[in-house]
Amino acid sequence: MGVSVGGIVSGIDLDGIVDQITEVEKRPIKGLEGKKEDYKVLISAYANLSKELSSLSNAARSLRYPSSFTARTATSPDPEHYTVSAGSFARAGSYDLEIQQLATGQKMAAGPFLEEALPGGGTLTLQVGDRDPMEITAGANFTLNDLANAINSEKGDITAGVIFDGTHHFLTLSANETGAANTITLAVTDDEDGDTADNAGLSAFIAPEGETAFSITQEARDAIITVDGVANIHRPSNTITDVVKDVTLNLSGTAPATTFSVSMDQGAISEKLNTFVEKYNNVLSFFFNSQQYNGEGEKQGTLFGDQTANRINGALVRTTAGTVSGNESFRYLSDIGAITRRVTDKEDPEYGKPYLELNQEKLSRAIAENPDDLKRFFTSIDEGNEGFAVRMCTQIEGFNTPIGGILSSGSKGFKTKIDGIDKQISRIDDKAERSEDRLRKKFNSLESLLAQYKVTSDHLASQLSSLPGVSKQ
Repeated sequence: MGVSVGGIVSGIDLDGIVDQITEVEKRPIKGLEGKKEDYKVLISAYANLSKELSSLSNAARSLRYPSSFTARTATSPDPEHYTVSAGSFARAGSYDLEIQQLATGQKMAAGPFLEEALPGGGTLTLQVGDRDPMEITAGANFTLNDLANAINSEKGDITAGVIFDGTHHFLTLSANETGAANTITLAVTDDEDGDTADNAGLSAFIAPEGETAFSITQEARDAIITVDGVANIHRPSNTITDVVKDVTLNLSGTAPATTFSVSMDQGAISEKLNTFVEKYNNVLSFFFNSQQYNGEGEKQGTLFGDQTANRINGALVRTTAGTVSGNESFRYLSDIGAITRRVTDKEDPEYGKPYLELNQEKLSRAIAENPDDLKRFFTSIDEGNEGFAVRMCTQIEGFNTPIGGILSSGSKGFKTKIDGIDKQISRIDDKAERSEDRLRKKFNSLESLLAQYKVTSDHLASQLSSLPGVSKQ
């Protein structure tokens, strides 16, 4: 508000008049603010639609590549003794497996020693197979535990420990890798008594006739298996990945011949399709709720009548119901068990809402009987015969691309309109303020003029009343 106009002289509420005139001039702003809110609601609705489409796109993308339909599952009939897993390149079929021997790592023990025993100072060299050796320097006052800690601090190929049997202590060494080639070798390269060949100090650990020298408590062995009649297969580890292509065997015990199987992972394919159906139905629910029409005078859906939303909804429905050419077994989504239905219960608030339903039994038959055709139905990239998932992903990309997509373009258009409205509001405010200032100046001038008239009038009245013969009543 500008300078107040008192209206004391005129007796008129000039401030009130100015405020009312200004309010009338600003009245269009209320309608413009309403339009701004409408555009903001549409921008928010577009953002929510974009989010739903992104989820649908991710679900469709998990079906668009051939690798999605080559997942394999493997089953062990004897999980107590071995488990099996298979990658997408494993050949489906049955395999006979016999486990004659598990792979083991070599273990050694030296002793017995008394608790206060001091092995002696010097340098002990340890090596596993053809791996890099490690040198351990022991002090003259090292206990067995000190020596074990020094070995373990190297974080090499050997783990050391001290075992107490109730009377004596034993220093133990364990190779960290299994396999016949991973044997432990020891050497004393420096002994504090200067003799690395006697049975005293560190040399006692390797002395051939020494009572406390290291002895083997567990041999280093390879795993030995027979697969499909091919016998005497040696591997250094109980996790075997290179005997059957893309099949991993995890051995835990010896076992007579059993048969494990590798097959297509129907569960993985079914899970991907169920996720797609779920995300597609979320999109349908969004359109149903945002585009509903409840009748004249009732509250309508946010996107009711919105051309962009109608275009997207229609395109998705046509793609879902459309034909995929170039495939002998499957042409429609319904051929693999995905059928569009509607809510038919009139008492249901979602009466009439469309949704996609997946028949699991029909899908299982499609996976089992025509896996290659099923894969082509979703993943084909042949021009003109693109697979269902390929088409769906391409279509959603056109809707949802951050730059150039119709949703981002629509949101950008709404933001441009909001900017235009803000400029209109600013112009109306400026015009109303200028008009208010002019009115206040005019009314203030009028008040000043009336005040002058009043002074003159009062003076004339005073002069007249003082003239002789003028009646004073």
